[in-house]
Amino acid sequence: MPTASSLSLSTSGYVQQFRQQQAQRSADQARQTAQSLQSQAQTARSEAARAQQNARDIEIKAGQAQSEANRVSVNVKAASNIETAQANLQTSYDRLPDQIVAAKTDTYTAPSTTGSSTANVGTVINTTA
Repeated sequence: MPTASSLSLSTSGYVQQFRQQQAQRSADQARQTAQSLQSQAQTARSEAARAQQNARDIEIKAGQAQSEANRVSVNVKAASNIETAQANLQTSYDRLPDQIVAAKTDTYTAPSTTGSSTANVGTVINTTA
């Protein structure tokens, strides 16, 4: 028959083995948790790298869109200036016939020489000497 001390040693061995198994299970769970967290961290780093590349791509596209907007804005201003210049030229062209007629009527005309005498003609003096 087993004695109390042998039962105590036997129970103590089971308790120690049980504790050792629990510690091993805890260590295994900790390892699994660490591996899972490392995998999640790697996934997060990969996603962050993709997001960063996407951000760079979007910044490039935004810069290109801004350049295009600036170019279009310059073209719109130029087109407006061209339209104004064309309108001014057209107005000048439309007024040109009237201005030519007005210029002809305002031009000084010499008096008619028909029937006038030559008495009004003076003497030419040579002043080159």
